[in-house]
Amino acid sequence: MLRLALVGLDSSHADHYVRLVEVERRWPGARVVALVDGEPARRAELAAAGGLAVGADEATVPDVVGRVDAAIVAHRAGRLHGAAARTLLGAGVPVLVDKPFAASVADARATLDLARAHSTAVTTASALRFAPEVAAARAVLAARTADGATASPGPVVEVSGPADPADERDGLFFLGIHVVEAARAVVGGPRGAGWAPPVVTTSADEIVATTRLGGVAVRLRFLDPGVHPTAGFTVAVRTPHGVERSEIVLDADYLAPVVEHALAILAPTPGTAVGAPARTAAADGQAARLDAEHATVLADLALLEQVTAALPS
Repeated sequence: MLRLALVGLDSSHADHYVRLVEVERRWPGARVVALVDGEPARRAELAAAGGLAVGADEATVPDVVGRVDAAIVAHRAGRLHGAAARTLLGAGVPVLVDKPFAASVADARATLDLARAHSTAVTTASALRFAPEVAAARAVLAARTADGATASPGPVVEVSGPADPADERDGLFFLGIHVVEAARAVVGGPRGAGWAPPVVTTSADEIVATTRLGGVAVRLRFLDPGVHPTAGFTVAVRTPHGVERSEIVLDADYLAPVVEHALAILAPTPGTAVGAPARTAAADGQAARLDAEHATVLADLALLEQVTAALPS
């Protein structure tokens, strides 16, 4: 059994993780055994929802070291993720970090460097990466590129969603990271590829960052949630022949692919230490994929830092 700690309970994601793992038992080999870093009433609420028995001696991150095999760090504010994740990784506990992974490149790099130093897995993913609408846009982009219909000018991938640079939790990182990761998922290309320096424009209701990834033009539209309070995420592929646009719809199970992605990396295989795969060809391949994923995390956060730095003061 993979014993999971859920760290950071103030987000609605915590409710989903408890439901998926404990109530519905989507993955029979995984169990939530600790609820950490939350107000007592919130811990009690989640424990009741999942039928969990949580002890008062398992309320902080250090309390669960040695008692769990892996952890999900899911504070609502990404700026809180690093400290919790580094405590766990330093003790050899592999971690899924909810989005945003961090609110700065420096904080993210500190976490990733520690994971590498301790040979312990850490991963992250936006649910938008797995959305059917994103996969459909990726197929449209591939088809338009393959048939030569958009040779000049080339296609433009456009993703929009709510994001506020004045957000008290993480500024533009808080929701903007989902816009960036969805765009990367549409474009595809080598993991870890960096973004071209963005050209940033602002208006009364949005920030637009125009950049390129893997030779594909990308337009990221960060919508002011104060002006667009009901805005969701949309994805589009523009060509001279028109625009194919879809609103990304997240159903009740939108976090299930994120958990599956994490379990494939964090769950031990028979005879292998948790978080530190044996040196086999398969493990070497996974290590290479994780290195590329970490480079991707840094590249996406760096883009958001550049966009933020370009905004009027």
